[in-house]
Order: sequence, then C-alpha cells, then structure tokens
Amino acid sequence: MVIPTLLVMAVVVGYPIVYTLLLSVQDYNLLDFSPAENIGLENYARLFNDPIFWTSLYNTFIYSFGSVAISATLGLILALLCENLHGQHFRLTRSLLLMPWAVPFVVVAFLFRYMYMQNGGVINALLLGMGVISEPVPWLNSATLAMPAVMAANIWAMTPFFFLLLSAALSAIPNEVIEAARVDRARTWSMVAHIKLPFLRNPLLISSLLMLISTFNDFAKIWAMTQGGPGYSTSTLVIYVYRLAFETFEFGYASALGVIWLLLLLVFAVAYLRALRMG
Repeated sequence: MVIPTLLVMAVVVGYPIVYTLLLSVQDYNLLDFSPAENIGLENYARLFNDPIFWTSLYNTFIYSFGSVAISATLGLILALLCENLHGQHFRLTRSLLLMPWAVPFVVVAFLFRYMYMQNGGVINALLLGMGVISEPVPWLNSATLAMPAVMAANIWAMTPFFFLLLSAALSAIPNEVIEAARVDRARTWSMVAHIKLPFLRNPLLISSLLMLISTFNDFAKIWAMTQGGPGYSTSTLVIYVYRLAFETFEFGYASALGVIWLLLLLVFAVAYLRALRMG
C-alpha cells in the first residue's frame, strides 16, 4: 500500500534533490555551450566567499524571523482583544481580520507596490496630506526602506493566520481554569501572562515554525515588489537562486546555493516535527 506513494515521492522529490547534489559539484553554465565539468567542492568554496550570498542569507533571516515575530505578536494581541466578542460582532470582526489571508500573495504584492509608489501612491499622499513628510518617499527604491516595506506587506498577509489559530487555542482553554483565576481575583495582565500564554505556547511555537518555513521560501511577494532590489537589499536566498539559475544560467553554482538552502530548511523542519511531538 505504501509503495505507490514512495515511488511518487522518489520521482517528484528524490530525483530533483539527487540531481541538484550532482550539479552542485559541477561547472555547468548553459551559456558556455560546453559539457558539465566536475570541479568538486569549488562551488561551495566560491559560495562561502561570495558577499552576495551572505547578504542574501542575512536578508532571509531578517525577512523571515522579523515577519513571523511581528505577525505572531499582532495575531496574539488581536486574538486576545477579540476573545470576549460574541455573536454577530465577532463574526463580522473575524471576517474582516481574515480577509488579508484570503488575498493571493501576488495580489498582495502588487497592491502594496502601488501603495508604495513614489508619485501617486496612497501612502505618500496620506503622509504628505498629514504633514508628516515634505516630499514623497521612495519606499521601494531605497536600500534602507525597501526591506521594511516588503516585510510590512508580508506581515499584513500573515497576521490573520496567527489570529485564527490563536483564537481557536484561546477558546480551548478550560473554563474551570479561567473561573478559578477570577475567583482568586487575578487581574487582566496576570491572567494573560500566567494562564493564557502557557496554554498558547505550543500552538504559537508550532505555527511560528510553520510560517518560518513558508516565509523562508517566499518568492512571489519579494519578486513582484522589488525583484530583490534595489541592488541586493531585498534579495533573499530564493531570489538569489532564481537569478543565478534563470538570469546568468549558472546551474552548478545555483545548485550549490540550493543545497545550503535545503539544509537550512531541514533544520526548521526538524524543529517543527519536534514541536509537534511536544505538543
């Protein structure tokens, strides 16, 4: 019964991984019109001496951990604020808060891209109208502002996921525990810190690891908004792999980077599986 599934996994997952490992030790560029040459670990040595790789790795961690940390915090705050809503008000509020999660990622990217436009963008128009800024801000054309701008779009799209999951986790807390805390006259902050947060720890950990894996692979939003620019200020590992493979056609070097990318993802996957067992 398991053999058909294993065969499909071997073809769909196993073969690309093995082929990538083989390419990572070869000098293979489609523009050279020459057969691939085995060069051992030279691609990996070049990789660790490549400043763009380290910039992309740094950007990946900033983008992933920053987006997940802020989204989880906002989702937790919204879930706690909406905990006591009931009936029509709760359904309406939940529907509005979940709308960003239902929007396709590419649509989110283009929506924020138009909002960030230097001339005609709604964000600059609002800030200029309020007198906060004196001239339009080049959000996506600034090396220092591009990454926070892209992260804001990702946070907007990701927060509803945490809100939905943590709202469900809050509703699963036994009423007896809440009533006992109220009898002991626990204040709001004490109840949140000492009762609710311990119950939310495992769901929050599991959801954060799951979204870290998803954000680590995020390509659509960054590419649609900045294509990794300006320069390499928003280039993550997935963007750099794409550029190497499909712009300069350095498949050997891109495969070596892909292997490092895969190893990092495996670390998150192992942590996720352990968190599931603990939960």
